Amino acid sequence: MPQSFSQSQATSPQNDVSGMIVFSSSARILHMNGPARALMALFNTSHDLWPQVTPESMPSIFTELCDDVQAQLQRRIEAKDPAQFEIRRICHMVTPPLLLTGFGVQNSANHEIRVILTLTPLPSAPCDAMDSRYFHPSTDGHAPLNSAVL
Repeated sequence: MPQSFSQSQATSPQNDVSGMIVFSSSARILHMNGPARALMALFNTSHDLWPQVTPESMPSIFTELCDDVQAQLQRRIEAKDPAQFEIRRICHMVTPPLLLTGFGVQNSANHEIRVILTLTPLPSAPCDAMDSRYFHPSTDGHAPLNSAVL
């Protein structure tokens, strides 16, 4: 029996549990794991409703990041550039802030695009004490994909 993931676990700055959400090309949620459900509850919306949420009712930072990932992936597909990429944003709409990392994949069978977002709670320590891997000069990075599960 899987362990439940409580909101108190999600809000603990020491906890390094990331959530994952998979979106269709129309920004419909296809999959959301337990940690992502708990982190989404920080937005004061019942996490039981999240699989049925429409793109219009999602926080705008999520839909904007999905749009940016899709556009970047589409440009790479057209340019026949297979290099992996990720786009990062920090969401300060909740406490603790969340590091949002998005990347896109194309289904090889039907060429549909999927956007995968990870949500990672950031520590609430002063900026200079934080792990520098969370901060980059630009929010749109073309860094190699380090810990993605495809």
